[in-house]
Amino acid sequence: MRKILITGGAGFIASCLAGQAGTEPENYVIILDNLLTGDSNKLPQEKYKNWRFIKGDANDLTTVSSIMISHSFDYVFHYAAVVGVQRTLANR
Repeated sequence: MRKILITGGAGFIASCLAGQAGTEPENYVIILDNLLTGDSNKLPQEKYKNWRFIKGDANDLTTVSSIMISHSFDYVFHYAAVVGVQRTLANR
């Protein structure tokens, strides 16, 4: 079984990746997102049982290290980001 971590997995592009990866029975997908800009409605369909959502911040070392230690991932896709021009300009 391939273990896959997708950070920012409730965002637009990463949720598409998570949904597609979840359709493959040989994949087990861990989705990490803090839902700051992501949407839980974008998570894979519940009919697929080979994925898990973890609400957490990809910038938090304790969160990420505990997830990385708990699973021996074969692939990591990092899509976590704070998006939006206004948000970026306001917080630079």
